[in-house]
Parts: sequence; C-alpha cells; structure tokens
Amino acid sequence: MEERRRFSRIDDSVFLSYKVLDGTPVDEHIKRLEESSGQQQKLQSAMGEIDGRINELLPALEDTLPEVVAMFQLLNSKVSLLSAVVARGGDDNGAGAGLKPSHKINLSAGGASFHGPDSVRVHDHLEISLTLFPEYYFIKAVGRVVGCREALPSAPEFNKLIAVEWVYLNEDDRRYTVAHVLKKQAEQSRQADKTS
Repeated sequence: MEERRRFSRIDDSVFLSYKVLDGTPVDEHIKRLEESSGQQQKLQSAMGEIDGRINELLPALEDTLPEVVAMFQLLNSKVSLLSAVVARGGDDNGAGAGLKPSHKINLSAGGASFHGPDSVRVHDHLEISLTLFPEYYFIKAVGRVVGCREALPSAPEFNKLIAVEWVYLNEDDRRYTVAHVLKKQAEQSRQADKTS
C-alpha cells in the first residue's frame, strides 16, 4: 500500500501559494504548523458535530418547509466555505469566497510539482498552502525542493518547474490527499473510457 500511496499521482488544478522558509529553522516551523493543525482539527471536529445535528433535523422539515430546508443547506454551505477561507489564515491573497484554482500541479501524497515565477534552490524548504477542489480542502505543508528547472510556462510569468517532496504533511491531510488523488484518477479513467 505504501508503494501505491507514494507513486499514485495526478495532474490537478488547485489554489496554491508558497514561500521560501528563510531564517526560521525548519523544525521550529513544522512544530508551529503541527500546533495550529491540532487547533484546526478541533474546530473542524466541532463544525462536523454541528453539521451532523443540522442534517439530523432537516429531514423532519423537508416535506412541510422545503424552501426553508434549501435555505439552511445553502447557508450551511456558505459557512463551510467561509470556515475554509478563515482556516487559510489570509493565504488567499484577497481571493476570499471567490477562491478558484490558480495552478496546475502534479500531486501525490509524497510531493508535488508546479510552475512558479522564480528559481528556488534544491534543498530549500517551502511552506506551501494549497486548496483542493471541488471540496475546498485546505492543506498547509512544508516541502523540500528536489528540482527546479526552466520549463514551458503554464503562464508567461511561471517559467520554472519546481518539484518538492513533503517533509511535513499532517496525517489527516496525507490521507485526504491519497483519497483525492485516487478519486481524481478514477474520474480521469472514466473520462478516458468515454472518449475512446
């Protein structure tokens, strides 16, 4: 299974931002991310409990007040989206609720490659924030640069292909990434079958 997790890869479109970790020792930075991840998981758990309670109550109203149920579902979706934006801690560069894919990447549970505007050195460490779609699932990770080269740009200013391997990706995010990759692979396989 570990082989499959490490090598299952997809091309995907995500919202991505990154910064080179200069000055702060990587271990200290990872420790801060782990602490904030624990707090985030508690908040997500509380949100999940509230969602569960809402989902228990709505069916009783569905026959008599379908418009109210639809409104609650829309509001619940909006709150979930807002919580994802808040979880980003402002990393969306002002995109807010209009968050949409910004990068095409090659993604796996072991790392990623993507186009960037500037060269980075092999062995540099990057803090990477990415949002997976369509779920708006936010991940903050630390990757070690394993390659950076000139490449055909995905956009004129993005002419460097940067490859990283994860040195920090919390276990929940790693599991989610594996599930996301496998789901996208299945979707891409179905699409390929339809076109052939």
